[in-house]
Amino acid sequence: MIWRRLMLAVSGLELVPIHVLDRVGRLARAFGAHVELFHCLYEPEAVQAETAHGRAGSVIAARVEERRRRLERLADILRDQGVTVSTTVRWDFPTYEGIIRQALRYKPELLIVPAIALEETLRTLVYREQRLIEQAPCAVLFVKTRETYSKGCIVAAVDPRRTPDLGGDLDEAAIGAAKTLAGALGEVPVHLFHAAQSAEGGVSSALASVTEAQVRHLAELHGIPAREVRVEFGEPGETLAMYVREARAQALVFGVRRASGALREPDERLAERLVDEIECDLLIVKTRYEHAAVGAQPAPAVLPQPL
Repeated sequence: MIWRRLMLAVSGLELVPIHVLDRVGRLARAFGAHVELFHCLYEPEAVQAETAHGRAGSVIAARVEERRRRLERLADILRDQGVTVSTTVRWDFPTYEGIIRQALRYKPELLIVPAIALEETLRTLVYREQRLIEQAPCAVLFVKTRETYSKGCIVAAVDPRRTPDLGGDLDEAAIGAAKTLAGALGEVPVHLFHAAQSAEGGVSSALASVTEAQVRHLAELHGIPAREVRVEFGEPGETLAMYVREARAQALVFGVRRASGALREPDERLAERLVDEIECDLLIVKTRYEHAAVGAQPAPAVLPQPL
């Protein structure tokens, strides 16, 4: 697994933390990847008075160009690191749909999103991240930690009791992504962690032994030492958060099974909690990616005519 095309979704152009650009630069150099910097812009109040006079298009074009020039200054930071970068600004709404639409155009293997409320309210941020977990057409890395990747492990959350879905084996996808990330960022160790929800009345020793044996066998297949394997029974969100702190993890890789119907999968709900609760970066992977709820074009009201 190699990510040749990376896309960084930038919200506040003046407030992009330097550690985010550092993270993107490290990944891009490791893979020899091209990076797309993308900014989604929507300020309806700025063009409201111009719409009736047919001048909204020129106002939007001027604002998009002004943001693109500012985005280019961020791109130059990456170019100075030897990274090939392109920039795109689009007038679109809501933000998560704009990001997904650009990902469909650019076709990245990895979408990178700073998981920090820059100019957004917490409510807006949580909603954006929830939608990206559900509908992004590629793996998504939510950048949280300000630490460098020179220390700490990469943790892959696995569940060997889970049956493969139509797209393949989710544990294989998570371990593969974890090893890719670890190799790109200095050959840091990969840990396997299985968080099992304990049933009422506790867990039998027989079940615990079988589950641990399955996880250790999975680790052996991928060359991961037994000392870097952990199985915990309890509430999955709590045990995962505790383990990544204990292991001083730089990132957690979490596989999400895509819901096939109206009901959302438990994996999706847990992933949303983890974005908020864990202190390290969170990489979301799937065996198949769907975006049926997001169309290729913005709603007509988003782009006033004429443009």
